[in-house]
Amino acid sequence: MSSSRKSWKRALLAAGAAGIVVAPLVSGPAQADAAAGTATLEVLATGLKNPRDITALNDGTLLVAESGEGLVGCAAGVQCAGATGSIYKVKGTSKSRVVTGLSSVAAGPAAAGAPVIAAGPARVVPDPLGGYLVLSSFGGNRTTADRDALGANASQLGKLFRTRDAKVLGDLVDHETRLNPDAGDLNANPWGFVRQGSGYLITDAAANTVVRAASDGTTTTAHVLPKNQLSNTTAAESVPTAIIKDWDGTLYVADMSGGNPGASRIWKIEPGGQPQVFATGLTNVVDLDFDWKGDLLALTYSKTTLAGPPSAGALLEINQFTKAVKEIPTGDQLKQPTGLAVDVWGDVYVTNNTVGTGGTLVKVKY
Repeated sequence: MSSSRKSWKRALLAAGAAGIVVAPLVSGPAQADAAAGTATLEVLATGLKNPRDITALNDGTLLVAESGEGLVGCAAGVQCAGATGSIYKVKGTSKSRVVTGLSSVAAGPAAAGAPVIAAGPARVVPDPLGGYLVLSSFGGNRTTADRDALGANASQLGKLFRTRDAKVLGDLVDHETRLNPDAGDLNANPWGFVRQGSGYLITDAAANTVVRAASDGTTTTAHVLPKNQLSNTTAAESVPTAIIKDWDGTLYVADMSGGNPGASRIWKIEPGGQPQVFATGLTNVVDLDFDWKGDLLALTYSKTTLAGPPSAGALLEINQFTKAVKEIPTGDQLKQPTGLAVDVWGDVYVTNNTVGTGGTLVKVKY
């Protein structure tokens, strides 16, 4: 998700969205034929290690949080922490890792060449005073004792921190271990964050919470997202993922509702208000952003169940006023996508093939 939206531009576009018609984008090097009605994917970077969210800056820079690959050489099935997390930067033709050595955890692969699924840096934004703010995931079923047991390489996992001085701005693992706000299993897996006042709001996908981190690093529970009642006898954990903020301070939070097809929701939280369901009937929404019209774009990790072989993901456009949902045809080219961002020119970016060390950053043209 982009963190560089100009408020005046967002307000103007939102107010006039109903009368705007999308102009077709000019096609370029791609993996599909846009003339046939399918979006094209232009590959901007390859070889990304478990890439997660994207931040688009006003100068055209793209930042990608890479969760890394844990500890290289870790035994099969054993959880090991390494210093392989990083921040990848793309600006024009310049591409490089600008920060390396960040905490990453993964189980050793069961066989040579098998993909390594890692937790680590999940979202990154520039720090106005230099360096970056990094939110690190942890994976779930995790407490402070689990983190301590992984050793020094795990010290940043589950935290929002600054790279310039290593100050911790919020420790979600500690928050869940101490408070367990949803009274469920002790699980912590931070996913996304936005600035609010002098602090931050952070989603914890495993703890089913939105946590407020103050400027001094203390945390309080802002919201516990309720379970999704799927039937008279079945309820799914909410699993909140993306969180974004509109020009007027309104928040939108996506949840995966346990990965159940058709159960994913988007919540709307107006300033000073409580979460209200904005959109339902979606599947596995992992990221959100606003398009150039002021409508919501939602990225889904998978269009079907998470069980079994992975299915293609999807990019959805949701009208903020009518709540109508339209799928942007991508020809099943989105494979386990995780991060989404829209830049100030309206261009859309996605991290694709995000499981393992062969991830890509793509520009979606439609």
